[in-house]
Amino acid sequence: MTYTGATTAAESRAMLGTALAALQQDPNVPAEVLSVAENIARAVGALFEAEQATSDVDGKASVKHAMGSLSQTMALLQDVKATHAGISLATQTLAQVMSKLYPLAQALTTRPSSTSMPAQPNLPPVARVPAEAHAAPARVSVPSGPREKLEANVGATTESNFFVGFSGDIGDGGVFIATYATLAIGARAEVLVTLPGGYSSTIPGTVRFVRDPMDMDSEPGVGVRFDRLTDEQRELILRFVRKRAPMFYDE
Repeated sequence: MTYTGATTAAESRAMLGTALAALQQDPNVPAEVLSVAENIARAVGALFEAEQATSDVDGKASVKHAMGSLSQTMALLQDVKATHAGISLATQTLAQVMSKLYPLAQALTTRPSSTSMPAQPNLPPVARVPAEAHAAPARVSVPSGPREKLEANVGATTESNFFVGFSGDIGDGGVFIATYATLAIGARAEVLVTLPGGYSSTIPGTVRFVRDPMDMDSEPGVGVRFDRLTDEQRELILRFVRKRAPMFYDE
């Protein structure tokens, strides 16, 4: 069995190779640009692993690694002050590649069906569904009233992590909180974000996505997009992002 997304991974790897060559062709590449090039090279390696994967689970994991490197690259590009001919091409190429890879990274990897796995009738439900949810699509509404209190402990190896979109700007992104708690998309939240070194800050946001507990290779949780960031919050989050790649999410 081969990974069903292998062709897309190969096409994306070729596109990144072109962008990488454009960044490296200048013998006097600035240090800021070189760090971007190193991230792209890591993504190329991860996509090669995806091409060689023998299952969708392994292929998806490699694509997610590539997406992590690329999302971190997009964030780093926000801070590049040097002028370099390859930066514009790299930015455009990264956006194109991420749009190709995103459906692969989001593809639901379900657990085996009952034909290949014994039935387990006594498993408890993952979450209670309110009765009113059957009457109207409440998820698309933005509730009024106080914000939900959430806590995101983000570290080097936590499932909780920051996320960015195509802009790469953390101000347009947010934080994923690993939890089984159920919140409706559009719910207003107040997130206490704690980072290594004793830094903590409360940031207002809005729930933008919910990760399905049935996705067997992903942690369940909710993604809260920041409503606003102070300059201090933005700088501290970017400092963390330079050490650990953020997730990628785009609506």
